[in-house]
This record gives sequence, C-alpha cells and structure tokens, in this order.
Amino acid sequence: MMLIALVAVGVATALRPASTQDVSKTAPEDTTPDGPIRTAGRFEVTGRLVEMPGKFLANDGLYNYAFVLKYDVLTIHRGGDQVESTIYVAHYNPRKTRDEVADEFYPDLGGNLKRFRAGDVHRLALEQPWDEHYIGPLVDRYHQVNGKRIYWAIWSNTASHDG
Repeated sequence: MMLIALVAVGVATALRPASTQDVSKTAPEDTTPDGPIRTAGRFEVTGRLVEMPGKFLANDGLYNYAFVLKYDVLTIHRGGDQVESTIYVAHYNPRKTRDEVADEFYPDLGGNLKRFRAGDVHRLALEQPWDEHYIGPLVDRYHQVNGKRIYWAIWSNTASHDG
C-alpha cells in the first residue's frame, strides 16, 4: 500500500503543470516573501522598469494620481498567456514608498519598493483593466502607443537579480 501511495504522489507531481512561465533567461532570483504579492490581483510578474518617462508630479496631499511606467516582463508568475513581454503599469502616487501608498481610497495597495528607477527589477501583483480598479487622474506619457493594455499595480516589491 505504501509503495502505491508513493508512486501515485510521484505521478501526480510529474503531471502537475508548472506554476510560472519563464519568458527570459535573465529572470531575477525570487527573494519575495509570501503575502499579498502572491495573492493580490489576477496577474503577478517580475519585470524590469524600462525607463522613467519624465518626472513624477508632486504629492502635496491635495492631488492624487496614477503614473504609467513601462516594464519588460522577465517572469510571469500568474496570468499566463494574457501577459505580453512588454507591459504598461499604472502606479498610484509614485513619489510615495509602496509601504506608505495605501490611503482611504485605495487601502489594499502596498509593497516594499522605496522608489522607482529605470533598470530596477520589480515583482508586481497587478489587475487589469486599470480603469475598473482606479478612478482618478492618469499620467500616461505612452499615450501614443496604440493598443496597449494598462495594468493597475496593487503590490510592488523589489526583486534581486544577477545583473
């Protein structure tokens, strides 16, 4: 009986589909702790921030906005075939650290990301379409890109990488 149970577990493990889809050989090492990053939203990716398309607007307490940033996707953890290799992500009040970004309007936002810098790698929990999750001003300096999908960032963490 014990042998049959062990064989059954082995077969089930071998037939189980992979939980992540690797889209790059330069994917960063996964050092992200369990928590909202693994459960929030319908999509979870690790991506490299491509560029900073201009300066963020001020966060003076009177004006809240979301700012669209462009990422090259390195690894898709959840969301599968629906995520393209380049994505556009709307981050709420990007001048604030992610552990301070939640407010009375969007209490479920967070993460450990301290600031946005081109070239950095982030682990992101996302939702899409963005406009079903956010009502407010959107700064999209990629407005000329036709047919792009914008994701709403729920949780944003830093991710280590090899280079």
